[in-house]
Amino acid sequence: TMDLHIIAEVFVVVVVGGMGSIPGAFLAAVLISELNAFGILIFPEITLVLVFLIMAAVLIFRPWGLLGRPEGPPRTPAGEFEPPLRLLGPRFAYACLALLAAAVVLPHLLPTYYVRIACEVLISALFAASLGFMMTVGGMASFGHAAYFGLGAYGAALAVTYAQAGTGLGLACALGLGLAGALVFGYFCVRLSGVYSAMLTLAFAQIVYAVLFQWYGITGGDNGLLGIWPSDWVSGPLAYYYLTLAVVAVSLFLLRRFAFAPFGYALRAGRDSTLRAEAIGIHVRRVRWAGFVIAGFFAAAAGGLFAFLKGSVFPDYSSIPVSVDSLVMVLLGGLKTLSGPIVGAGVYKVLEVFVNRYTEHWQLVLGCVLVGLVILFPQGILGYLADRFGRSGDEWRAADGAPAGGRAS
Repeated sequence: TMDLHIIAEVFVVVVVGGMGSIPGAFLAAVLISELNAFGILIFPEITLVLVFLIMAAVLIFRPWGLLGRPEGPPRTPAGEFEPPLRLLGPRFAYACLALLAAAVVLPHLLPTYYVRIACEVLISALFAASLGFMMTVGGMASFGHAAYFGLGAYGAALAVTYAQAGTGLGLACALGLGLAGALVFGYFCVRLSGVYSAMLTLAFAQIVYAVLFQWYGITGGDNGLLGIWPSDWVSGPLAYYYLTLAVVAVSLFLLRRFAFAPFGYALRAGRDSTLRAEAIGIHVRRVRWAGFVIAGFFAAAAGGLFAFLKGSVFPDYSSIPVSVDSLVMVLLGGLKTLSGPIVGAGVYKVLEVFVNRYTEHWQLVLGCVLVGLVILFPQGILGYLADRFGRSGDEWRAADGAPAGGRAS
């Protein structure tokens, strides 16, 4: 009973009632309990997601909850100034090229098992980077980013299972399904702000999970879909690694280009001050929707790659723990730079793999290690390094897309 689902449902009650409203929380608890009881009696299949459907309906029609008060627009504190950003510093560009060269050579020096682990690290880096783009550049938190990872995985799996599609078409279907989900869900999520928006993303993710879990005729239900292997031309471990590396490298490059394009500056303007951004002609809601869709699109790409790597897909790919994993990766690496989530993903996956290999109590050990890392590096690993090395760190941070002495803008 002490799992993420219980915590999520308690949080749902608070959000449905309205943040800061004790009577609202009581009213929401009674309402949800009664509706859940009738749901079990009338339509048992919906009980898996009924709580989140109620929350989604309430937040769509009353964005601040039943008895909550509307939030004021977020504002940047007076006197706070963020200097202009540079796209890439020479040292950072050289470091990226060196890492790419190392990634090309590395699989020839590793056993097959570690090549597959390297694929997982790359996919996790893309998944975390997509969420990091949404949070760092757009200022939009998401508790349900696994929805697009799962949609991408199932998009590829359904194409292979029912249309005998190859890897290329399967990945295209993954992107298409993830894009469609992000377009629909993002339309509603960007109309809210703060914790209400984040909880609505969680509600949509749980709806996706429930559909995947219960639609046995199409998705296979909790049995998943098996036999999702890549085409012959990328069936070998090395070939699939290089495909993954190419897709991830191009995706990360595009995310950076989006961040530093005029669109990215408009997205940051809306993040820092909605009123000021609208005053200069930026359609903040539309820009945020586009940023949301971009993040979902690249998360779906990661899901499609993961489906072909594992050869199977399951509803758990869109579950709450996967969303939490992506948040941990982003926060572990740090929100102050665009590269933070990538570093966080690498550290997290390497720890997970090696701790799991040496002890059956790997979740306990991994949790303790992660708590220790968060205590040691409250600003994330890259944020700590930037602050620790003073001026050099400031220059490094600016080169990576965050202003010296401030957060990424």
